[in-house]
Parts: sequence; structure tokens; C-alpha cells
Amino acid sequence: QVKTDIIIKQLQKHRIQIAALSETAIYDSGVITTDDYSMVYSGASSCNKTKSAHGVAIYLDKKATNVWKDSGSVWETINERIMIRLKCKPIHITIIAVYSPINPNGSKQSIEEVDAFYLKLQQTVDKVSRGDMLLLVGDFNAWVVKQQNQTTETVIGPHVVDKINENGQHLIDFCSRNDIIVTNIFYQHKIVHQMTWKHPGNKKWHMLDYSRVNKKLRASVGDVRLYGSAADAIGTDHHFVRTKLWLHLRCRKKAEKPQCLQLDMNKIKDDELQKKFQEQLLNKLEGIGTQRMTVNEKYDEFTDYVKNVGGTIFKQEQNTPRRAKEWLTDAILNLVNEKAAAFVEWHNHRQIRMERKYRIKYCLLRKLVNRKNTCSKTRVLG
Repeated sequence: QVKTDIIIKQLQKHRIQIAALSETAIYDSGVITTDDYSMVYSGASSCNKTKSAHGVAIYLDKKATNVWKDSGSVWETINERIMIRLKCKPIHITIIAVYSPINPNGSKQSIEEVDAFYLKLQQTVDKVSRGDMLLLVGDFNAWVVKQQNQTTETVIGPHVVDKINENGQHLIDFCSRNDIIVTNIFYQHKIVHQMTWKHPGNKKWHMLDYSRVNKKLRASVGDVRLYGSAADAIGTDHHFVRTKLWLHLRCRKKAEKPQCLQLDMNKIKDDELQKKFQEQLLNKLEGIGTQRMTVNEKYDEFTDYVKNVGGTIFKQEQNTPRRAKEWLTDAILNLVNEKAAAFVEWHNHRQIRMERKYRIKYCLLRKLVNRKNTCSKTRVLG
């Protein structure tokens, strides 16, 4: 109970709505409610108690608990993994908490355990609806290497801080098959905010805990980083990893506004086209005068006719080149291009010693362009 209270306090401190825990050592499975938090847990059977690490759990705060209960409190335990489905709007979320076996290191028995783990995990993922947002979180006991970003850049980000092991290769293969990305490695942070576990023997830090989502919902992940203070308070050797999620709603298609009638001014000034336009309007007026309609009906019909005929006779052709502004000379356009190039150079040298030089160059060109524009407009337009 004391450990549960500490965990809830840390979740409240870091404003966590949904948390996945690994290596809980809680036997059997079920749901426990403490204050406003609900914990769904799964572990080894109490009939076969063991000293081996096991068990996973998912904590839900008050808001997440209400959403989960409104969706039918659906959850399923598969060995040491839990699958929870939250029916949210506009998209449903499926959360799978996992605790992978340790890296085999050539052991035949361990290799079989890892293969069985990923086979069962694949069967679990296959049950998830394709329309759901899939969150796959937990301790995968896997290391990935930076070179894998060159071959699997859609799965692994560029900010890798470890070396590869057998579990890491399993992880990459699994993500590639299921269009899942490892979100931890897509965000650049200090090394201290990426490593999640320190080896008790050689005292080296590694990244073992990962947060993964569907590739199509990559834009919904705002940031992923860890907090060491939370792990110290709880008393675990794994650091606390927080993932920020924002669901981006697809904008509603806006109603298309009717386009304004574009007329060619040169055609309007043409005497022959004017005469043709006037003749057609006179014929229309004579025809409307003989019809039995109200004044408003005659007015509506005549205005529509004017628009149609005017658009036909004076229509502006699509390929008609626009006349350049007289005050916009070639010299000014060249200066504008130089200003644009200077702006790009300035931003390419941000945060370094040469930034001031390129910023001054851009500012000088910007002032020069504004001065040239003003002088040219005054000379041409008066």
C-alpha cells in the first residue's frame, strides 16, 4: 500500500494520466482502485510462485478511469501483458504494457523464451483494430544501435545512444512488420534524459524502456523523455519515461466559396465586344418585357443573364500574363533574391559565432530593398 501511494503521488506530480509499470512482482490479475486511480495488473499465477521478475500493470487517473469505464471497462490479460482499449473521441486508444524476457546472450532456453514472447505479442497486436491508436509501452530489455537508423529510419530515429543486442534486433523486426515506430529515439535530449537503466555490474547506462505507436499517428507524439527523480522516489532501478500525446483532429472540409467573375480589362475596352454585349442585353430586355413575371423575377433573370453573357464575352483567359508593376524593376528583384539568400544563411548559422555577421548582412539588405521600393514607387506613381 505504501509503494502504491508513492507511485500515485509521483504520477500526480508529473501529471500522468496513463502509466505502464513493468516488473511489478504482483501475482494473478485484476483491478485495484485507490483513491481516484485504477490499477489493472497481470502477473504470474499465485499457484506457481517464483523469484523471477514478472508482472506488468497500467495505472489510470480519474479522467482516464472514467473514459475506460464508459467504454465498457474492457481489458484483457495475456501472460504478462495487458491490453486495455479506451473508447475516446475522435479515436480509440489501445494500450499494451509489456515486460520482455532478458537478452538471450546465446542461451538456447532464453532464445526460445524471447521467440515465444514476440510470437504472443504479434498475436496480441493482430487483435487490435486498425483504426485504433496503438501504444506499446514497457521494458523491452532491448538495445538499438545508431547505424540502424540508416536502414530503418522510419522505425528508429536518429538519436540512438546504445549498441545493438539480440532483443534489439527482435524489436526492430517487430516494429518494421507492424508499421510501428520507437518514439524515444525521435527526440533529441541530453544523454541523462534518455538512458533508463544502469547495469549493476559495469555501471553503464542503457535504454531499455520504450514507447511505441502506430506510424500513421507519429504526429500525435509531442515529446518523450525520462525523469530520474520519480524513479528514486519510488525505489526502482529504471527511470521514469514520460510520453506526451496530442491527438490532432482532421479539419472539416470547408465549403467552397463561389469564385469572383474575372474579366479581361482589354476586352472590356474593345468597341466591337462592347457593341456585341449591348445588343445581347437589348434582345434580352425585349424578351423579358413580353413575359408574365413579377418585377423581382424579371430582375433576377436579367442579372443572371448579364453575368453569364459578360463572363462569356469578356472572360479573362487563363494563360494571360499579368502585367508587371512598373515600379518593380529588375534591380529590385535581384536585391530581393539576395535578401532571401541572406536570410537562409543567417538561419543556417544560428547558435554559432558567425550568426551576427549573417544577421547584419540580412538586415542591411532588407533596409536597402525597402528604400529602393519606396523611391521607385514615388518616381513612377508620383
